[in-house]
Amino acid sequence: MNHKPFWIAGLLAMLLAGCDDPPPKAPPSRPPVAQAPAAPAPQLRAPSKQEQFLARIKGSAAGNNVIRDARMNRDNELGVVFDTQVKLDQVRPLMTTLLREMRDEFPGRPLMVIGYAPNGQAMATMGYDPSAPADSNVSYKPNF
Repeated sequence: MNHKPFWIAGLLAMLLAGCDDPPPKAPPSRPPVAQAPAAPAPQLRAPSKQEQFLARIKGSAAGNNVIRDARMNRDNELGVVFDTQVKLDQVRPLMTTLLREMRDEFPGRPLMVIGYAPNGQAMATMGYDPSAPADSNVSYKPNF
């Protein structure tokens, strides 16, 4: 004995019962209300070149135990906090690599990289001056 047709018939009956109801009445019309003009949608701005560069540095540093954090200001000064695993003899080569990347990204501009220890102490400063002669346009000052 199969009961499927009975429950299907019951379901159809319930659905069809709602079809005999008259359509709902439309609400009474009201005069249009004047609305204040909508505020313009906020404009999404494209990230600046500095923000894009910083995002790339942070993305490549994620999980590599070399750079904990990085910040960059509008004057093309990059501050990096090195991880505790970075040894003193690795600071200069790391900063050289960062400065080289910055020179490629921001050609012809004065640049600065400041390396910090995890405790916030400045470890070293490296700068690039495009107006200086090629043999002396990069400076390095360790603080250790």
